[in-house]
Amino acid sequence: MNPVPVAPLPWQLCLMAWICGLFASAHPWSAGLACLLAGFAFARPRLAMCMAACFGLGLALSCAPESSWDGEAWNDKVRVRGVVREVRTYPGRRYTMLVSDVVDVDTHRKLSGLLAWTWTDPPEPPGEGAVFTARLRIRELRGRHNFGLSSTEDYWARLHVRYRAYSRGHVRVSWEERDAGLRRRIMNRVASLVPEGQGGAVVLALLFGDRAALSPEFVDRIRRAGLAHSLALSGMHLAMVAGIGFLLAVLAGRLRPGLFLVLPRQKLGILLALLPVGAYLWLGGFTPSLTRAAVMLASLVLHMLRGTRSLPQDALFAAVAVLVLPNPRAVHDLGLQLSVMAVAGIVLFMPMASRHLEPLRRGNPFCRAFHFFIALAAATLCANLFILPLQALYFSEMSRQLWLNLLWLPVLSMAVMPLAFLGLGAAFPAEGLAGGCFRLAAVGVEWLDRGLAAMDGAGLLDSWAVLRPREFEVVGYWTVLLVGAAMAGRTQPKPRELAFLATGLLLLLVPSVWQEALAMRPAVEITVLDTGMSQAVSIRSFTGATILVDGSGGWSANYDPGRVLVAPALTWGHPPRLDGAVVTHMDSDHSRGLFYLLKAFDVGWFAWSGLLDHGADSRRLEGLLREGLWAVRRVRAGDRLPVEPGLWLEVLHPGPEECGLSCNENSVVLRLVWNGRGLALLMGDAEQRALDRILGSGADLTAEVLVLPHHGSRSSLREDLYERVGAEWAVAACGPGNRFGFPHEDVVRACEASGARVMTTARHGAVRFSWEEGASAKVRCARFRCAEAGFGALCPEDLCCMPRLETNNPRSGQ
Repeated sequence: MNPVPVAPLPWQLCLMAWICGLFASAHPWSAGLACLLAGFAFARPRLAMCMAACFGLGLALSCAPESSWDGEAWNDKVRVRGVVREVRTYPGRRYTMLVSDVVDVDTHRKLSGLLAWTWTDPPEPPGEGAVFTARLRIRELRGRHNFGLSSTEDYWARLHVRYRAYSRGHVRVSWEERDAGLRRRIMNRVASLVPEGQGGAVVLALLFGDRAALSPEFVDRIRRAGLAHSLALSGMHLAMVAGIGFLLAVLAGRLRPGLFLVLPRQKLGILLALLPVGAYLWLGGFTPSLTRAAVMLASLVLHMLRGTRSLPQDALFAAVAVLVLPNPRAVHDLGLQLSVMAVAGIVLFMPMASRHLEPLRRGNPFCRAFHFFIALAAATLCANLFILPLQALYFSEMSRQLWLNLLWLPVLSMAVMPLAFLGLGAAFPAEGLAGGCFRLAAVGVEWLDRGLAAMDGAGLLDSWAVLRPREFEVVGYWTVLLVGAAMAGRTQPKPRELAFLATGLLLLLVPSVWQEALAMRPAVEITVLDTGMSQAVSIRSFTGATILVDGSGGWSANYDPGRVLVAPALTWGHPPRLDGAVVTHMDSDHSRGLFYLLKAFDVGWFAWSGLLDHGADSRRLEGLLREGLWAVRRVRAGDRLPVEPGLWLEVLHPGPEECGLSCNENSVVLRLVWNGRGLALLMGDAEQRALDRILGSGADLTAEVLVLPHHGSRSSLREDLYERVGAEWAVAACGPGNRFGFPHEDVVRACEASGARVMTTARHGAVRFSWEEGASAKVRCARFRCAEAGFGALCPEDLCCMPRLETNNPRSGQ
């Protein structure tokens, strides 16, 4: 195999341009730049015009208006009838069903679009094609909108899903049609034979992609160990299945040596692999990554039958074309993106590595065994090298233990997968043999689980939080890699290659240089992040100093918005560093998301009231405090927390005499001041007793932005507070359609009467206020995308694009 990549064919360049156009509606600058660089690198004028046309075609397709939606959310429980079109499984026995033809049985109202019905721990797994009737509370599907982060709402909208429903445990459902189908019957048979525990759950995940039996704790350890790809059905698993064909070819050659005179062993192996590959593709549910690998294998077979040479990059382009041309929305599938880019890295760099490792392969048995592990390490490195920016962009963290792949992948490929397939083949004719195979396969997984649990207990599975690159940096990184692959094997680079290398390096540097240039003009920004029914507020100065007040949180032990939302939002274009972190009180919706940040980020100091409660979060904080990871400040009214010269946080509450358990009434209340100018007042969950003390203290409360106390609850309603603050803007951190009715309509009316405009993270997404010296605040909200490409929008100061706030239905006492 030639170590130097071959230039793409004209149709491949046009396909690349079309895909760039599909991305351009969300990321116009980076997508356009990538297409332009590809055109300059490979295309002649006429071909460049075709690429431009394909780019425009993709852009027009991605900007095509969605079908109209009625926008009605049935917030009361209604009896509905629908058809299950697709079932997706998640760890912790969680199933999400995409339901079509949803009709209110009583009123005959129809739901436009699809319904995503998530059902945790159902009595038995739901099946595709089933027709059901059930009482569900249907609401409009709304995702979190934060600057620099994609929203789940956009993802579901591409699948025409605009509504959601949640259920847990036993639900009264009437199934009208429920034909399990052959695949479901096979899954049920295997599920009855696999052992309990994570070993049996992994067997189901490897054979069918069914992850429901996996525990969230096990999956989290697998992720932090850098082994998550080994459980997600992909080309790696299909290659293992294809190995069955080559094994059968070897056995056939042993039994009848003359067979290879008619059909060479390689061709025989590929032909014999087609049947198990097709079966696995069907069992795995035709996932994009499996389909990609199957199309690449089919391309190889076609070239072999035609007697022509097959290049891996041609097979990869063919696979992408088969997946994306009939379904353009597939380009946004994260699994497909990671799969394609990982294979691209192997295609580009593995030939060069193979050339250097060739002497080992031809050596003695010890050298050949050593060659296997070195080649495995090289393939892992090549794949991870190319998907590195995607990992950083989507997950904002990286595993420190990628070397575990060298231990686990051989066990997976040579023991767990073969035993699982042997058990699958014997599941119906030989139940005892099948159960024995599944138990042996599960042993390797249980050893892995125990080993990872021990490493986790010793703190060896903690991942690295990393800077999330901006779009130009991603394009620059891949440009440098591609040029490096083209220059491999030559001592004298071409001038054209040097020019593209310089362009890539420039793209890597431009965002950092731009950020440094912005630091030359004094500015301060504060962002109320969209974390649902919780609160997290970030403060960033023009020098990059960052303070986080509260870290969000929630009541679910399996979902950490601090890791999933807050950390990625803070690291978009910035290193994982907090100059300071403050927790206002120990309620889980303010404190729980902070723990990940305190451990994963470089934190300068941590400030709090010193008050704990009897909850698990307080015990967890006590443990972190004993580790002495950062300087600790116990704050009281009158203290100052400096951010940088001229910018500080004034502590207004609690008073020095405050003691007892942490609660809403002793929340830390902060006022952000810049050279004597009150920018923002952060109230935590302060309620009436705390507000009385703050108002009676005589402290200066003036601020241009008021983050409403207790998410806009009526229990914190104070007209005199709003008058004293005199804010232009009031922000309520809350989730859409929340059961508390936040913000309460009385709070909204009182704020507007005082001259403040009310914004909520439920409606507007993350809200960002930025000030330059002597200028009024500029306001941006992440949900309304008027100007910024893909990640938030600059709203005019009069917010003319923003409709008047519609409050939720209030509940008494809130």
